[in-house]
Amino acid sequence: MLINSYQQRCARAQSKREVILRFLRDETWSNLTNLANMLGLSEPAAFKTVCQMERDGFLLRFKVTALRLSLWGITPQGLAFAWGDDEPMQIRPYFEPSKLSVMTIAHYLDIQRARLIAERAGWTNWIPGNRLPKDIKKRPDAIATNTEGQIVAIELERSIKTLKRYEAIFAIYLQMMKRDEYAKVYYVCPDASFAPRLIRMFELIKSVPVAGERVPITEKHRARFPVYALDTWPSKSG
Repeated sequence: MLINSYQQRCARAQSKREVILRFLRDETWSNLTNLANMLGLSEPAAFKTVCQMERDGFLLRFKVTALRLSLWGITPQGLAFAWGDDEPMQIRPYFEPSKLSVMTIAHYLDIQRARLIAERAGWTNWIPGNRLPKDIKKRPDAIATNTEGQIVAIELERSIKTLKRYEAIFAIYLQMMKRDEYAKVYYVCPDASFAPRLIRMFELIKSVPVAGERVPITEKHRARFPVYALDTWPSKSG
């Protein structure tokens, strides 16, 4: 019985490692809060696992002094173990703290939060924006398949852009939707008080620039850019 219990503990520990490595082969780095949320564990329990993985060379810890925050990223060794024996390996970036921008860390972590919430709701095929082709005119923060089976773009919005910029973004995305690249573009806001203000901003968009002309925007067009706060994301209908 004791041997069986030990084997179960080992299997559980290995399973947690695999989940973390699979997540970080996509996301490269994260914080303890998101990793704990992904595992369904308390932060102290998750901390034990990531420290063991750091000790074994799978993860690298980096302290962001300005934010009083620690990040854990995947190492080359971690990437080597991030695919199962029956999966083809892919080239993915490993964690390089020197390439981090303090200004974008909160945004990146919020996108991960949106991912975890969406996947728990049944969304699939999440691809972070930095893994999308660099030559597309507008790279969203992520794309995914919602519960209706639609491929959608996700934008995490933390600050208001100018109306002119939103008009240009709408124009690009509407053309992409016309080509059936995306069904919708979901805007997600980490601050619940921010979301209604973004909706009001979108309501000011009456036309968008396309090929040197102004094309009118209807409510039907605007409905393809739904806005959510993280605590109401995603809607049950996807």
